[in-house]
Amino acid sequence: MSRYKLELTKERDEKIKSEICSRYGLDWGIILTKSRKSDIIDARRIYCGVLRNIFNLTYSKIGTILNKNHATILHNVQQHDIFVKILKSYKKNYEDIEHILIEDDNYYVHEILSIERKMDGLAERLSELIQKKNNYKSKIKNNGREKLCSK
Repeated sequence: MSRYKLELTKERDEKIKSEICSRYGLDWGIILTKSRKSDIIDARRIYCGVLRNIFNLTYSKIGTILNKNHATILHNVQQHDIFVKILKSYKKNYEDIEHILIEDDNYYVHEILSIERKMDGLAERLSELIQKKNNYKSKIKNNGREKLCSK
């Protein structure tokens, strides 16, 4: 199973959830329940597979998102990998979702937004560092003048 390293943004997460819900005809709240119906299990399993294989999230992180134990997530991902290999309909659902995330025009929009967020954070940090540098310079200047005046 190929692994991508995309950032899981809120927009992408909502897109995945809505796509899974529409494919299985379920509400997201039902998918989060402890139900053992096969279509609900398949929807949860695909979600786990997407988060692991496309976003490379840890089992613990996925478990936190779904309020499940990491061992449950490990089992779901292992089952997902098997189902993708042997069940055509399951594989098609997964590949369609993967296609939407990877090859859709929105992929580039999300990457640009992600980079812009990081750049904004770096710009803020740079501004803070410049301010600190200027404060230190002014303190050094003022201390130097005081020493000269006191002699």
